[in-house]
Amino acid sequence: MSGGFYWGSRSLRRLGQCHDLLQLLFARVIRRDDLPFDLTILCGHRGRAAQDAAYSSGASKLRWPRSKHNKWPSLAVDVSPWLDTDDDGDTEASWDWDDYHAFAPLVKSEWAKMAAEGLVPTGVTLSWGGDWRSFKDGPHWELRGI
Repeated sequence: MSGGFYWGSRSLRRLGQCHDLLQLLFARVIRRDDLPFDLTILCGHRGRAAQDAAYSSGASKLRWPRSKHNKWPSLAVDVSPWLDTDDDGDTEASWDWDDYHAFAPLVKSEWAKMAAEGLVPTGVTLSWGGDWRSFKDGPHWELRGI
């Protein structure tokens, strides 16, 4: 793995708030040669004020402290494609489901490789918000069984 992308300082700071398994997973994902575009970390840990704001805005269905983002370290991370949005070279997070569906299989594949390498404890699973039946959440990845 030696892809052309890397985490910026803001993304590294946010990813550093997350559980070691999420840090390892997304350190591997960002280096994949088949990653179709750059990524950004939108959110790692969410404190009470941020969770209250996410709930109030409808971005979360959970009140403090029930979100996996509210644990320390965070058991959830929000990751978005980071795309060029115009001819000026400006980039921003994508909210296009096609973009999330383009990289979600790569994240799942990397998780499966980590499990096969014995890096994932028995009973720990990865859940993607895009697979949920209700309240689909494209950026959201969380650990379960911890």
